[in-house]
Amino acid sequence: MDTLLAFIVVFGTIVFFHEMGHFLVAKAMGVRIYEFSLGFGPPLFRLKRNGTAYAIRILPLGGFVKLAGMDEPSEGEEGLSPNDPRNFHKKSIWQRMAIIAAGPLMNFVLATLLFVAYFSLVEVFPPIVTSVLPNSPAVQAGILPGDRILAIDGETIEEVGQVTEIIRRNANRQVILRIERDGKLLDLPAVPNDQGPGGTGLIGVGLDEQKRDPLSLAIPKGMRSTKNVTVDLVASLARMLTGRIEPELTGPVGIFKLVGQSANQGIEYLLILAAILNINLGLLNFLPIPILDGGWLLFLILEGLRGRPLEPEHQGLAQFIGLALLILLMVFATYRDILRILPS
Repeated sequence: MDTLLAFIVVFGTIVFFHEMGHFLVAKAMGVRIYEFSLGFGPPLFRLKRNGTAYAIRILPLGGFVKLAGMDEPSEGEEGLSPNDPRNFHKKSIWQRMAIIAAGPLMNFVLATLLFVAYFSLVEVFPPIVTSVLPNSPAVQAGILPGDRILAIDGETIEEVGQVTEIIRRNANRQVILRIERDGKLLDLPAVPNDQGPGGTGLIGVGLDEQKRDPLSLAIPKGMRSTKNVTVDLVASLARMLTGRIEPELTGPVGIFKLVGQSANQGIEYLLILAAILNINLGLLNFLPIPILDGGWLLFLILEGLRGRPLEPEHQGLAQFIGLALLILLMVFATYRDILRILPS
């Protein structure tokens, strides 16, 4: 698949689900919606229906939902009076929090759907070792490509995710792997190192499996995968913020490259990457940084504690600082992306 097309499809789907979360809950709460738009800049397509404009714009770098009482009306649109109950700010704090939180929560829903699609639609091979990294714990344990992992510490292995999860939580602790090799059973002790994300365990093997799961299995596996990736990312973020590991930021250039590489490897890799990107975006938007959804949630929590909203000038200043911080992070991440691409 062409890299640009893959990027537009993946990023567009992520943005669509995010904005659709805001849109659906705002609609359910009775908030007037001026516009639902994918992209920024001049519109390529614009349709107005039941008082709401739907648009696709020229720059596929995001999207927005314009809500009465939170945003200015679209051009040629008459705004509501300040006391109109369809205004965003006329809703209760809990209703407004639900509208704000629905965007990032939809990214977690989409991540789960993508994992479910992976488990139910994509064919891979039974839990078999496909590669072993040099100087890894797997080499020291005597694991070879072609070995099939049947059990770890007595727990029967039915899928690759089980191997990853058990190894992940046993950094620097010995585990016993029951291996099938050329029809013979072997019990191999291995000690995962702590080089995984956030100091989690790794043994240094590539794994694959071959089966398509029925939905009855794919759905819980998809939910479990979303939970595991979320926990790993939160742990990594906590370690970065406390200085225990070096920050690893990926900007638009790096994401574009990753999407292209995944698309070239196959649809299964693209599904997994898209799921992880959704979880990243969901977590990012929950950070309490003004201008992000988490910043709006913080404003609403403060409003609930104070009994009145923050003064507009204070909100404006906080959002300006939040925007400046995000721009700096984006510039830094893009700079790191370019350094990774350029020859040393």
